[in-house]
Amino acid sequence: MEFQDTDIAAAAQALARVIDGHGGAPYLIAAAGHLLPFTAAFCVVNRKGQCPVYLCDTYPEGGAKEAVQLYARSTYLLNPVYNAILDGLPPGLYRMADLAPDNWNLSAEAAGVLAEDAEEIGYRTPGWPAGLQELTLLAALPEDAMGEISFARPAAEGGFPDDLQARLRPFLPLFAAAFRRLWSRHTDSPAPAEPERKLQDFARSTLSPREAEIVQLILKGHSSLSISLTLGIALPTVKTHRRNAYAKLGISTQQQLFNAFLHWQAKTRQRS
Repeated sequence: MEFQDTDIAAAAQALARVIDGHGGAPYLIAAAGHLLPFTAAFCVVNRKGQCPVYLCDTYPEGGAKEAVQLYARSTYLLNPVYNAILDGLPPGLYRMADLAPDNWNLSAEAAGVLAEDAEEIGYRTPGWPAGLQELTLLAALPEDAMGEISFARPAAEGGFPDDLQARLRPFLPLFAAAFRRLWSRHTDSPAPAEPERKLQDFARSTLSPREAEIVQLILKGHSSLSISLTLGIALPTVKTHRRNAYAKLGISTQQQLFNAFLHWQAKTRQRS
């Protein structure tokens, strides 16, 4: 599929509206829509130590749009893109599935998500349309923030192969400039920042350092095998630490672990 001059002109006009201060986040998504086929998209800003800042989305009303809000509030903690950003992922264009760690597989018991083998990373947030592949555009912002536009397209329609990504890639500097302008306006009158309930803080006083490390990986969606490979320890050792951690927390399943974490998260929010 070749570009039409009208596609490039329309994308440039949408980006120009953001850069000159007359357009918001929907114009970022609209600009991408002239360059890349996708079904829906959402736009957030990720900041260290704080929850993502939701800017906009184009998902349909109902379960899908509610799923975006659930992601921004909670399930972003499980997301491979979010965790890769925390690990220092540079700005650019990425398929979400390419960022998932090897042997990563969320348990079917995990709360707040639906484990489905057909999905590209093995799960989806409840309400999220099934069978989608996701492509993420990341733009560096001041103070180590990272602007993110996540595009979704049905796998049945081919997802986001390299030739489609090549259509968008030359425009990344313009998207980054527009994102920086948008964010500068947003931070002129910032809302009170809500501190993130970090995985590292959960049950820190109850668990040993190794148990806490393993619990953090479980909460991110790693299987016992993935934890073994990630930490370089034997699988039976992982299972022993996992069993001991569950006993200290008074739980017996991964579902209960997620419920305990979300309950702790909510209590922390009430105190802040």
